[in-house]
Amino acid sequence: MDSWQQWKIVCLTTMFCRGRRKCVHIWTLITGFLLFEVGGYLAYRVIRKTWAAVQSIQKLPAMLDGVCGAINTQTEMLREQKRKLDTIPEQNRSLVAVGLGG
Repeated sequence: MDSWQQWKIVCLTTMFCRGRRKCVHIWTLITGFLLFEVGGYLAYRVIRKTWAAVQSIQKLPAMLDGVCGAINTQTEMLREQKRKLDTIPEQNRSLVAVGLGG
């Protein structure tokens, strides 16, 4: 590539900025585009957080049913074990009455 070709490539960057008005105009366009994109991203984040909050509110009854169901299951298991433990002294009394216990 000769020196003129290299110079034309370097001059492509200044082609858009021939004067102060054009530079300001191009700078404004680029800045506006970037600000628009950042604003869109921030709006997307807010919408996503709002959607997650709505989804969690909708899932709340199912989660509560799951937790309450687990607690009820554990309570029933504890009641069953307590009932079994309560029957042990009665079994020992009946064995003592028969004469097999200590």
